[in-house]
Amino acid sequence: MRDNAKDTVYEIIKALLAIPLAYTVSALFFFCVGDDRTEPVAVEQVLLVYLAGDNNLSGESHDKLEAIRRGYSAKPCSRLLVYHDAKDRAPYLAEITSDNSLKTIEQYETENSADAAVFHRVVTQSKTLYPGAVFNLLAFSHASGWLPDGSLAAPKSGQQAKSILTDGNRSMELADFAAAIPDNAFDHIVFEACFMAGVEVAYQLKDKANYIAASSAEIVSPGFTPVYAQHINELVYGPPQTFIQEAFNYFDSQSGYMRSATVSLIKTAGLDPLAAFIGNNCDLAKEVQASSIQHFDRGTAYLFCDFEDYYARLLETSEQKRQLQLLIQDCVIWKAATPYFMQGYNGFAIEKHSGLTGYIPQDRYPLLNASYVALPWYKAIRRE
Repeated sequence: MRDNAKDTVYEIIKALLAIPLAYTVSALFFFCVGDDRTEPVAVEQVLLVYLAGDNNLSGESHDKLEAIRRGYSAKPCSRLLVYHDAKDRAPYLAEITSDNSLKTIEQYETENSADAAVFHRVVTQSKTLYPGAVFNLLAFSHASGWLPDGSLAAPKSGQQAKSILTDGNRSMELADFAAAIPDNAFDHIVFEACFMAGVEVAYQLKDKANYIAASSAEIVSPGFTPVYAQHINELVYGPPQTFIQEAFNYFDSQSGYMRSATVSLIKTAGLDPLAAFIGNNCDLAKEVQASSIQHFDRGTAYLFCDFEDYYARLLETSEQKRQLQLLIQDCVIWKAATPYFMQGYNGFAIEKHSGLTGYIPQDRYPLLNASYVALPWYKAIRRE
């Protein structure tokens, strides 16, 4: 039997050598040999980790990579790819191997990891390596949801670049982030980034992934780093619900300001029915004071308000509100929140958490309002 196994391996090697080099490289990436068998095994699952850490999160990005590297348990049919850009070294694309080492696939010159062209290149290059696999994405960086860059700190700012990923003082627009991702590229996208559970973000990405895991509020440092060493495999091999449950459990077990977290899992297939209901039933012209709605940003800007708390106030009947609740449940399939967020640090109580946030136009933010009405979400709910 041993001789037969060797002959089989020899025949595979001979066949690969007979193929032109370009196809040989592709085949080597696409097939692997199982632990107790010699036949090729197709790569079925890939997690792409995008660490845009060329900013003041550089040290934290290194910590995350180390936790992910240590925690990954490879299977023959899986791969874990990492793009890492930090302050202290040039960016690179690497694979975490079965012995938990980091194997560089490509080293790049200094570049802007918040540039949509760079992000697109990383996504398409990764998918070319394993064309038949189901891909998931874990994205880490600074972010401010759909808001124009600088608007979180200064909502009246005229700057118009949406902050999804940041590199130094540069950031990526939400529309460019979405455009850089081919349709149906990912089963799920997990954002380790602040304020990404907005309905505006989810709707922009609804054709890019089946599920989005994100936070309505900020993510308190060290973020998911303590969770990766034990649970990174759950982002490779299956739906992200177990991982985000463990991430929430970590924060919920802390004390003081560290006991602060909002996490939700959004099924993007539920977004179009939700938008249709809002457009057909809600009185969008009705004035609602944003300060009266549950919000998830610290301070008094009220830029990220609870979705159900706001839109339910634009409905007339209890039956409409019940329908809204059911549609949200079809869309937000899991959620959790701590009772309070950043207590002692200009924080807020969390009394309502539907798992989605939404922007409420306010007269004091004319520039923000102009950006908001250009979003696909607003266009979907606006019935002229």
